[in-house]
Amino acid sequence: MTTPSWQKVFSTLAGGRARELYARAVLGQPLDAAPKEVQRLVDAGLLTDDHAVNGHLFKEVLSSAAPGTPKGVDRFFRDGRIDGLPRAGQDRSDLLSHLAERLLPADEEISEPEVNRLLATVTHDIPTLRRALVDHGYVERYPDGTGYRRVTEAS
Repeated sequence: MTTPSWQKVFSTLAGGRARELYARAVLGQPLDAAPKEVQRLVDAGLLTDDHAVNGHLFKEVLSSAAPGTPKGVDRFFRDGRIDGLPRAGQDRSDLLSHLAERLLPADEEISEPEVNRLLATVTHDIPTLRRALVDHGYVERYPDGTGYRRVTEAS
C-alpha cells in the first residue's frame, strides 16, 4: 500500500465523525460504525485493512512530505536569500551567473542605487555581491561610475 498524502489524512480527519471513530480506534474502543465510515478511515491509511490503528502512518506521511535536498544553485538559498557566496570556483560562478540573469535586466544601463535595490532582494551584503558580479564579469561597471550593465553572451 502506498503512503497516503497528508492532504488525504487531514481531509478525512476534518470530519467530526471520522475524528470520533479514529479516537475510538486509538483508545481501543469498539467503533460502532457503518462499514462505509470505517472504509473511509482505511482508505485514508488511518486504519489497516483489519481495522487496527496504523501506528506508522504519521511518520510515513511526514517523511514523504519532507522537502528534498536542494540541488544546484538552490542549495545556496535560505528563504529566498543567500547568506554568502560559495568559496568553490564553479559553485561561485554558477550562483553569480544565476543571480545576474535572475535579477538584472539585459542590455539596459542601470544606476548603482537600482543595482543595490535589486541585489537587496537576495542578500544583506550588497557591496560584496555587487563587487563579485563585476569581478567575475557578469556585470560591467562604467568607468565613470554612473551605471552598470549586465554582460550577456552577445556582448
